[in-house]
Amino acid sequence: MLWGSSPCLDLGAYGVGSGHIKILIISAGDTRHILQTLAKRYKYSYSKIDIFIYEPVVEMYARHIQQIALALEPIDRFSLSYKVRTWMELYGNTLVKPSTNSYLIKKSAQLIDIITDDTVRQFCLPIIQFDALKYKEKDCVENIFKYWKNNKGFNITKMWDMRIRQNLGVRYDHRTNLFDWDLHMNLHRIDGGNRITHQEYIYWRSTGVAYTFLETDCTEPNYTFALALLKDGDKITAMNYFGDILNGPFPSFGLDCEDKDMLNMGNMQPLKRSTDLTERNLTRMFYEIENQTSYEHNGTTDNLGIIITELPNIKIQEVLNTSNQTDVKSEHYPSVYVGDVEIHFIPRTAMIDYPTFDRYKHFFDIMYCGHIYLEKMNANVTSMVKNEGTILMETRKFIVNYKEAQHNEFKQKLLDFMKNCDCIVLEDVDVIQNAVIKFNVKHNTI
Repeated sequence: MLWGSSPCLDLGAYGVGSGHIKILIISAGDTRHILQTLAKRYKYSYSKIDIFIYEPVVEMYARHIQQIALALEPIDRFSLSYKVRTWMELYGNTLVKPSTNSYLIKKSAQLIDIITDDTVRQFCLPIIQFDALKYKEKDCVENIFKYWKNNKGFNITKMWDMRIRQNLGVRYDHRTNLFDWDLHMNLHRIDGGNRITHQEYIYWRSTGVAYTFLETDCTEPNYTFALALLKDGDKITAMNYFGDILNGPFPSFGLDCEDKDMLNMGNMQPLKRSTDLTERNLTRMFYEIENQTSYEHNGTTDNLGIIITELPNIKIQEVLNTSNQTDVKSEHYPSVYVGDVEIHFIPRTAMIDYPTFDRYKHFFDIMYCGHIYLEKMNANVTSMVKNEGTILMETRKFIVNYKEAQHNEFKQKLLDFMKNCDCIVLEDVDVIQNAVIKFNVKHNTI
C-alpha cells in the first residue's frame, strides 16, 4: 500500500491503432502508470485516452488525487525542480520539509473544494472524474483531505518504529544487520535491484525517509501516509501507519533511466542513487506531460548523493499541537491542460458490478492488474477487455524475502487464471525476471 511494486509503464504503448483508447488500472498502488502514460501520449495518435482507476481501499484515492494534482501544478506556481522534489517527498518520505507540509495544507483545502464542488473541479482539475463514486466514498476521501488540512495528531516516527518492532520482535536490536541482509541477499540479487544503494535503503528501513537531498531538513510528518482514520464527531485521528516497511518506493521510478549516463558504475557500485534516478525520471515525466515533447536534460550529472544519516532531534507531536492551520483558505487556479485524457475513479464494488453491465462488456483496450489483486481476479473481470485486448499482470519480482517456491506458486496461479479466462501468453512467463507479464484476451465468440 502507498506505492507500487514495479517500475512505471507507458500503458499507451500497449494499444493498437489510434482513436479512443480505454485503460483499466486495478490495484496499482499509486499513480506511476497514469503519469507515465500522460507523459508519453505525444508519441501516439490517440484522439482520447480514458483511464479508469480501481483500488479496493477507496481511501487510497486521496493520495492518487494529490499525486495527480501536484504533477499538474502549472509552471508559473511551481518550478519544475521544486515540483519534482515536493512530489518525491510526499510520495515516499515519512517526514517532509516544512515548505512541503505547508503546500500540502494549502492544497488540501483546494482538494476539498474539488471533490465537493463540481464547478471547482472543472476549473482546477478537469482531468479528474468522480461521477462514478458513491457519496459515502466521496465523503471518505473528503475526510482524509480535511485531516491533511487540519495537520494535527500524526506521530509517524512513533508509528513507523512500532511497525518495525512488531515485524522484527526480539531481532529489533539487530535491525541494521537484518536490513543489510535484505538488501544484499534479496534486492541486490534481483535484476535492477543493485540501483538501490546501501545507505538509502538502510536509512529508509530505519526511518521511513526514502529520498534525501542536500541542504534539506525533513522535520514534519507526511500526512498523506495517514489513510486509516477514526472519526468521532468533528474530530478525526489517524489509527496507525499500515503501509509498506520492507520494499520501499524505489522500484517505481528509481531502477532505470533513459539517460544512460545516469546508470554508470564505478568499482562495481552505482554512481547514482535510486533517488537520483527517480528525480531525473520525474523531471522528464512532468516536463513531457506539460510540453508534449521529448525531454533533453541540460546540465551536469555530478553526484548529489549525500545521504542524511541522522534525523533531527525534534518532538513531532509537540510541534503539531502548537500549530493552527485550520484557517487556510482554498486557492482556485487551473492545472496544466491535458484535454485529451480523463481519469475516472470507480467505486469499491466496480469489479463485481461493472462486469454485469452491458456497456462494460468488451469495453477496455488495456487492463493492468497489480499483484495483490490476482487472488480476486476472475473471468468476469476479464470479460470487460476487448477481444485481442491486452492484460498486464504485475509479478512479485521486487518483493523482499520472496522465495523461489513462492514465485513458482504465484506463477502457477497466474497461468491457471489466464487459462480459465481464455487468454494467450505473449511472452515467457518468468515471474522472477519480468516485473509484468503480458497476455492477450481471446473471447469465445460462439
